[in-house]
Amino acid sequence: MEIDIFPIPHQKEGLARNFDRGLLGILIITYVVAAFKTAQYIVGNDAEKEFMCFLLTIPIFIGYYAMFVLVCHCIKKGLYVFFKSHRKEWNNIADREEMEEHITQNLGQIQKKVQEKTATITNTMNAAPIADDTHKRESNVESHSPEEVSVTPEALAKLQLKRDIQKAHAELEIFINQVQIDRKQMNEAKVAREAKKLEAILKYTRYTLMPYGFTDEELYQIEEAVKLLVELNGVTRMEVLSIGKKKWLKQADLKNFCWNIANQYGIDPKTTALFALNLFYAWFSNTEPSSIQKTLRNTAGTFTIEIDANIIDHLPQLEEKVLGKNHQ
Repeated sequence: MEIDIFPIPHQKEGLARNFDRGLLGILIITYVVAAFKTAQYIVGNDAEKEFMCFLLTIPIFIGYYAMFVLVCHCIKKGLYVFFKSHRKEWNNIADREEMEEHITQNLGQIQKKVQEKTATITNTMNAAPIADDTHKRESNVESHSPEEVSVTPEALAKLQLKRDIQKAHAELEIFINQVQIDRKQMNEAKVAREAKKLEAILKYTRYTLMPYGFTDEELYQIEEAVKLLVELNGVTRMEVLSIGKKKWLKQADLKNFCWNIANQYGIDPKTTALFALNLFYAWFSNTEPSSIQKTLRNTAGTFTIEIDANIIDHLPQLEEKVLGKNHQ
């Protein structure tokens, strides 16, 4: 992209040309003075170093000029990108305004032609002789110029097109508003469902582990780890947890517990195994994650915590079992 930094005097004549030359001279003198002052500031203002100042003025002048050219180029480039990004939108607005103006002009012609036709038909019908009436109608039809007959259908078509466009815009606006309302309601319903599901999962966590001696602090840590797993698919590090081993529960019980929760959210076995290892490290301190991953689901035998793919549906029975039949 070419950038014209200085005006071209030969393209103008008279006073404008002389003004361009004067501006060009002032700009060059300003560059030279600024470069010389900079050189004096660098090497000093001594008379012995004056020749060195003149030599240093040349590269400084070139540098200042290059900086000026770069700034102008950046400004021009930015303006070009801005106008290019908005060109299509502005063209569409201009085309729409031009079309509406054209339709408005044609609408006036249509109304005028309809009035003339109505007046002609009325005069013809009021004539006494039928034969003369037919002759007048034929003469009136023939008196219309080809230009008048051809303009009316085109104008009517454009008017109908404008009405169709306005109707389509109105229908589209109504549709978009309704979709936005439906989408908002859908998102709110989804958030409510997820919150209700998480609440049920946390209840399952408490009701399953409470009978086996977990303290309030330990249950809180476990619930926070479960939230991190189901909401962000994350695993809490074992270093920040402090959960003691309980003699009533074995590794298989805790594997089943972790699988029951992960199954509700479709969490992959690898992440579930890491979740079990870090959360219940007191049980799995000497176990590899790959070994836990292979045996997450234990169904052969009798376990304190059984595999249950429908823990949310079975939550009322678990609550009744843990809290008692008379619990409200």
